[in-house]
Amino acid sequence: MSTPSAKQSSRTPLIAAGGGVVLLALVVGFAVGLPEITGNHEGGGAAATAELAPLPDTLPGDLVSILGPDMPTELVEQSGGAEQLTALVDSADENLATLYGDPAAFGIYGKVDGSALVTVTVGPGEPGLFVPDGAPVSGEAQGAARSNLELVRVDDDTVCSVLYAQAIPEGQPVDPAEQPSRVHCQSSAEGLLYDVTGQGVSVDDVVAASDALQER
Repeated sequence: MSTPSAKQSSRTPLIAAGGGVVLLALVVGFAVGLPEITGNHEGGGAAATAELAPLPDTLPGDLVSILGPDMPTELVEQSGGAEQLTALVDSADENLATLYGDPAAFGIYGKVDGSALVTVTVGPGEPGLFVPDGAPVSGEAQGAARSNLELVRVDDDTVCSVLYAQAIPEGQPVDPAEQPSRVHCQSSAEGLLYDVTGQGVSVDDVVAASDALQER
């Protein structure tokens, strides 16, 4: 798969979804990429049987649930319609519970102007090896000032995979304010695993969304 150009990555993720194709790809990506949840898959243990708190209607950074009342109808229709999006979210919940044997919560959020899209998964478990987007090879090893893929440890419980539109050639300046094409962060708290992926957002935005989920 070719890496999207910087121009393509600036398009609004929801409007570019066109019939829900992008959203469907994100749902499938979560189901495939989520690490195996630890614990008794037959339903033993307090964490496995406890009810998960409902996902909030909003997250920091002006993110609102795509199924919530604050999401513009136009964007919902351009992303496949409320019925299809509800079916995708419900299917993701059910598939994750079936695959890993524990209850899980899945949600899709976006900005009302269509400039950002964030998907979240919450379920019992602990983070493991986290390399979701390819080999974590440094820019130096590639002869580049910055690789198009970086792994960032935010704190003891949070690691983010940061994907840029392209690598920065050796000798060229690196703009620290450049917005990534995609950010995928994983963290844990009190026996729950939080998996958050965003387009059109920064690492700080994704971490803030993850922190808010942990505080609900």
